[in-house]
Amino acid sequence: MGVESKEQADYVPVYSDSPLSKSSESLHDDESNKSLLHGFLKSPTRPMSWAKLGFIALAAINTMLLVATVVTLNYPKRSECRTCTEQECAAKTSLYSPLLEPDSGAIEYEHVMFQGALEHKSIYKGTPNKDLDEAWAFITHMNNSVVTGDVLDRIGKSRIAVKYTEEQEPGGKYFVGIEVFHHLHCLNLLRMYTYRDYYDRPENKPAEFTDSEGILRKHVDHCIDMLRQTLICHGDAGIVTYNWVKRYGLYPDFSTQHKCRRLDNIIEWADRHHSTAGDPAEGPDTVWLSQPPE
Repeated sequence: MGVESKEQADYVPVYSDSPLSKSSESLHDDESNKSLLHGFLKSPTRPMSWAKLGFIALAAINTMLLVATVVTLNYPKRSECRTCTEQECAAKTSLYSPLLEPDSGAIEYEHVMFQGALEHKSIYKGTPNKDLDEAWAFITHMNNSVVTGDVLDRIGKSRIAVKYTEEQEPGGKYFVGIEVFHHLHCLNLLRMYTYRDYYDRPENKPAEFTDSEGILRKHVDHCIDMLRQTLICHGDAGIVTYNWVKRYGLYPDFSTQHKCRRLDNIIEWADRHHSTAGDPAEGPDTVWLSQPPE
């Protein structure tokens, strides 16, 4: 009895709700709980999967491609001035003109040595004569050029400007001049004004000298200021050197190299766009201004 009692005392019955004795159902519940806690429990370190490595590599490649694309797209904007043709560079450094269109043929550059010596002889300077006047008349080239209304839109001018009638020039063509010819006209007027004795003679008198003295004076002053504005606008950055010259001391050397637009090409463009209809006639949509434009 004593032994039996001891064995009974040492025996601990195992009940079904004891943690040491679980049914298959409770074991299944534990597995579910473990899977729910998997994200919160520290798991043993395992090697990175190939799929994850591939994703990281793909992301890195895409990033590099994006950076390369951005650099490529922006590089031409920074370097286009170094790679453009002379025609393209002329267009980029000027306001719009149909002469600057790629297919105009009006812009071609050449190297020219300016002749700056006081004694240098030129057809364009010196005592007036018939040949000299003809040379100036050719380069001023005051002919009637025509453009379309689209050109006026692009240069910011109104379409109320003078245009030819449909009978004269079909297609709504506008009467225009080219600035370089006006600048040369102004320079020629100043030249003639310095030789008043010669150009006041009836056989030599230009049309500008038939105006009243007051109008002629205003015309001359207008030309002086137009040339001032043009010279300042273009701002020649060339360098003038000096020499020591006996009897003169320091003497400037104005015979310098320049890169110039060929005037012949511009004259040819003007001739190709010349109207044979003469001066424009008043049309049904003509607009008269009360005073000259400012």
